[in-house]
This record gives sequence, structure tokens and C-alpha cells, in this order.
Amino acid sequence: MMRVSLDDADWVEGGMPRQSYASPWAVASPKHTAIVRRQGRLKEIFVQTVVDELKTYLEPPTDTP
Repeated sequence: MMRVSLDDADWVEGGMPRQSYASPWAVASPKHTAIVRRQGRLKEIFVQTVVDELKTYLEPPTDTP
């Protein structure tokens, strides 16, 4: 499993007060009432990196001889 490091340079605006990571294997869909405040907006390249990692968890296993 690969977690994707979230650095200050990955933010278009906002940020995190400490080192954080995105976990592509843990997809979540929080309810609006669960969101207390907006943390910011991430660069598209970071989001795409996480999506690409997520896809690897959705691919069927390949048979090896």
C-alpha cells in the first residue's frame, strides 16, 4: 500500500498544520454535516496522482504462471 504525502506545495490555497497523507485505499464520501470547515484546495496534479493510485486497487489481479 502506498500513501501519498501531502506537502505544502500541493495546495493551491489552504493547507494542513502538520504532515498529512492521502490513502488511496480508503475512499470516503463524508456527509455535508460532517464537514466543519474547508481546509483548502489541492492542485490537480496531486489529485490525479491519488486517483491513479486508487485505480491500482480497483484493477483485478493478474494471473502469474
